[in-house]
Amino acid sequence: MNPSEYQVVGVFTNDTKGDMRIFLEMTCEEVFLAPGNSIELLARPTADLRPITVSYLEDGLQIFAHREWDPDWHIRFKNKILKPAYPTRLSEHE
Repeated sequence: MNPSEYQVVGVFTNDTKGDMRIFLEMTCEEVFLAPGNSIELLARPTADLRPITVSYLEDGLQIFAHREWDPDWHIRFKNKILKPAYPTRLSEHE
């Protein structure tokens, strides 16, 4: 499946003064957002994708789908679709 066909499951913006981390579970992918960065979180559309849970952490967010083991997370940042890794620093994709 082409990542451009994936669903948007959330939009996340770092409105803080420091880096924010987003942990994508259960695949252990991590995205660092610098202040002012914004992403769309994309996932492969499946019947088991939703609901997703967003847990707040001291320095970011942890996101996972309850019933989908591997949602094949992708992010859209500045009109580029990226496959996150451990770690992904958006500053490298400016």
